[in-house]
Amino acid sequence: MKTAFQNIQKNHRIYIGSPHAGYVSHNVTDLIENKENLERLLTAQADNLAAPNLSVAGLLFGKMYSVLTMGLFESIVRHGILFDGHPEHYGIQQKEKNVMNYILAEDCAHKVEDVSEEYVKAQIRTFIVHHLQPLFQTAAHVSKCKAAHMRSIVSHNLHQRMCALEKEGMDPDQLEKVFRWFTSNELFHENERNPLYFKFRWYTSEEGKQTYVRRHCCMKYMLHDADKSKCCPTCPLISDKERRNRI
Repeated sequence: MKTAFQNIQKNHRIYIGSPHAGYVSHNVTDLIENKENLERLLTAQADNLAAPNLSVAGLLFGKMYSVLTMGLFESIVRHGILFDGHPEHYGIQQKEKNVMNYILAEDCAHKVEDVSEEYVKAQIRTFIVHHLQPLFQTAAHVSKCKAAHMRSIVSHNLHQRMCALEKEGMDPDQLEKVFRWFTSNELFHENERNPLYFKFRWYTSEEGKQTYVRRHCCMKYMLHDADKSKCCPTCPLISDKERRNRI
């Protein structure tokens, strides 16, 4: 799995194995359970970004965490590798601005072919329910942003990544199945809702350019004196006319 690990590290900032353990700045379980530690992390990121307030840093923390989430998804469908989902296994290395590396022990990685489908689904659900959701709830509490907005940003990036992988010609059945596990209510009981379940508007320009439009702005433009020309092409704050010129 060495080559796969190298690709995952390069594309998704997920570092696997004991050589990286010494670089951990924070354990994710600790960030969930100790809001003061997460507040210190977000404050440091806000300072690094020169963010106008902690709320912007909170939303951008959520956006950066989509790098990990997309990595977990793509590791399954591209490399056939599953990572355990519980937050106790995950370390974060703080880097420049709000960049983060995600560090796991090698025994948290499994070949999909060596485990049952039920185990794969259980780890995805564990990541969403016991890792992503409580981490975002704590981040939203300390930064005064909205956890639902953070989750929708992650879900949108998963939708966009799904489209990119479809264009690569990957196995459509496997791709759609795993994507459904991450973003639909399939792994949840009838009275439950997947925190990553969101519907997004599909935009198509006259020239045929296509993209999903975000439900919520990530507020990155606030790092540029609220200049909306700095909004992402997928941002809901810009018009479709402007979107057409930018995608």
